[in-house]
Amino acid sequence: MKALKIGVCGVGNVGGAVIENLTSSPQIVESNGGVKIEITQVGARKGKSAVPFDLDVTTNLLEVAQNPNIDVLVELIGGCDLAKDLIEESIKNGKNIVTANKALISTHGDELFDLAKKNGVQIGFEASVAGGTPVIKALREGLVANKVKWFAGILNGTTNYILSKMTDENSSFEDALKQAQELGLAEADPTMDVDGTDAAQKASILSALAFNTPFDFKSVAYGGIESVTPDDILYADQLGYSIKHIAYGSIEGEEVNVSAYPTFVSKDQLLSQVGQQMNALEIFCEDIGSTVYYGPGAGPKPTASAVIADLVDISNGGWPVLEDDIKKNTLCKEGKKTFSRYFKLDVKNEAGAIAKVSSLFAHENISIEALVQKESKQNSDIPSVPVVIISGPISDTNAFQMSGNLDSMEEITNSVKQFRIHNAL
Repeated sequence: MKALKIGVCGVGNVGGAVIENLTSSPQIVESNGGVKIEITQVGARKGKSAVPFDLDVTTNLLEVAQNPNIDVLVELIGGCDLAKDLIEESIKNGKNIVTANKALISTHGDELFDLAKKNGVQIGFEASVAGGTPVIKALREGLVANKVKWFAGILNGTTNYILSKMTDENSSFEDALKQAQELGLAEADPTMDVDGTDAAQKASILSALAFNTPFDFKSVAYGGIESVTPDDILYADQLGYSIKHIAYGSIEGEEVNVSAYPTFVSKDQLLSQVGQQMNALEIFCEDIGSTVYYGPGAGPKPTASAVIADLVDISNGGWPVLEDDIKKNTLCKEGKKTFSRYFKLDVKNEAGAIAKVSSLFAHENISIEALVQKESKQNSDIPSVPVVIISGPISDTNAFQMSGNLDSMEEITNSVKQFRIHNAL
């Protein structure tokens, strides 16, 4: 049986799960993967007390990177600075890499992969996107014979849990977030989840694989779910939609648009049915249409499963490496991709106000597919009425501009809110 000697740096939730799996149940991997994985050394900044197994533990993580007896370094410390130094040192010492570090790959992926290629080693990063759901393997291997046209996915379990609670139990955003934190699904500081950063980083990684773009997180447009209210959830339901945080990527010619925003998804679409902390990714290819990948996207055990799968793949030779002369496509942050839109605005309860709003849409050459006035204008005591407008397809740039134009109207009493509407066609 093949043998693989590894060093594990980082013994938090995921690192602990990897070590426990390989130490307590090695026979499963040996039977299913055909490889004996041996933990040669562990790098833990808290020292031996952080590792409840009889293993060689060092507080000097670079010592693991330089250990000549290690074949693969498993980086699970997170962040960019120390992790990048650790991986670069490991690569220069001839070690393959397995990482779950989405921030690092989405920011420094190109230079790390280039360094790995020059040193004849490989980098496995299945665990960086969608946890235990093998979406990277699907793009790297399963769909290699197909041209991907677009992908759309729920890539953050925390935001999906919050939106599910708001939908199913009419919870406020604040209450749903608190529940997620109590269950360990959200960090004490959940900023990178709820503001869309986490999903955007993952989307940039998927883009590099699906469309051959650079790993360039800065070219991803994104927004968070903090602005979603129970009223938005209610209006969405009445119109036949669910609200999900959707990471989206598409290619037209050599231009690629990648983004992640809260989005209305029709209830007859599969993504609208993904609840709780689950992840799902729909990939549309030119010749075969859509394939959908669904599963646990976070948590120690699913992520550890993806890490170990990469170790097995490395023991079997790893993955194809693109030639240097293959031209990369361009990431464009100011996307031209159009979506129908949900606009929510409070309009003064006075004669002609809604007509003026409609005229502005006509002036901007934006069609109105539906207009819903939620209160009766016959009640003169109501100073303003909520109005929902479903527009025809427009780009993000035009949508933001339209929101600003509406905000500047004296007939509008509160800030205008707009969301994309996902169409899987």
